[in-house]
Formats: sequence, C-alpha cells, structure tokens
Amino acid sequence: MSYQRDFTIGLRETQDFYLSLVLGHWRKGIAGFALVGALAALLYTMNTDLMLPVKAAVVLAGALAGAAVTVIAVSVSTLRKVREQVRRSGREQYVQETEINGFGVHVTVGKDRGKMGFEDLLRVRETRKAFYLFLSENQAWILPKAQMEDREGDCARLRELFSAVIEKGKLKLKG
Repeated sequence: MSYQRDFTIGLRETQDFYLSLVLGHWRKGIAGFALVGALAALLYTMNTDLMLPVKAAVVLAGALAGAAVTVIAVSVSTLRKVREQVRRSGREQYVQETEINGFGVHVTVGKDRGKMGFEDLLRVRETRKAFYLFLSENQAWILPKAQMEDREGDCARLRELFSAVIEKGKLKLKG
C-alpha cells in the first residue's frame, strides 16, 4: 500500500501546526487558569444570597472565562509569532512532494529530499485539519486534509497504512 500527493504548505498550515503544538503544551496551564477563574467567581459569590445552582453556574462561567481568555491569548500570540517567522524566512509557501510506501516516508521540498523509516518517526497525529508526521518534538511533515483529492478516502487509506506500520503508542488518529 502506498500514498503519494503534493501538498502546498503555506502560512495557514504552518500556523495550524504550531497552534496545535502550543495548545497541547499549555493544557495544564489552561486548566490552571480555569481553576483561577472558578475560584475568583466562588469568592465573589460566597457571601451572597444566590441559590446554590446559580452560584454553581457562576463558578462554571468563571472557569470557562479563565480557560477561554488563556486560549485566546496563547492563540493570538502563537499565530502572530509564526506569521513573523514565516515572513522573516522569506518562504511564505512551498510544495511538499510526499510519498508514503512500504519503505517509509519520502518528502521532497525543492532541492531538499528527506526520507524516514516508519520506526524512526517520533509519532503520527491526526487532527481535524491534517496529519502530522513528527520528525522531532517541534518538527513534522504536514499532510493537510483540505488539499487531499478524496478527503474521506485518503484519510481512511492513511489511517489504515499508519495503523499497519507504526506501533500503537506512536499513533494518535481520529478514526
């Protein structure tokens, strides 16, 4: 079984990748700010005559507000930083020629060629928007779903292929 496709990796795909990385690293921080929001709401409602269900709703709203503000702040900061880095690099987009076969993953970008056996991939993660084939913690080959010819079929083929050749501990697939 093999898969071959050219993908155009631009600002949007790069931002999506780094945003997923940063939000993953900020999971505990987001939970912490949600807790702070809940505690602040609890303190404000403690000595009031509000009924318990209303107090609980206010505390929940405080938690959601704390988490939302954190996600928004981290997201805006990350998107801005990635946009600046892409602009500084002078390479706003590139074509990534991708071939996945029984021997591993082969990628060509311009004159640069890379190949990696499945056992050497750090992990493969699927999100709503893409498959990420991690070379290291902060570097991955991106397979954007929006650019797939037959999105449903291609995603199913890739899931099947990755499930067959990559150990389960390295896989985080949607389907």
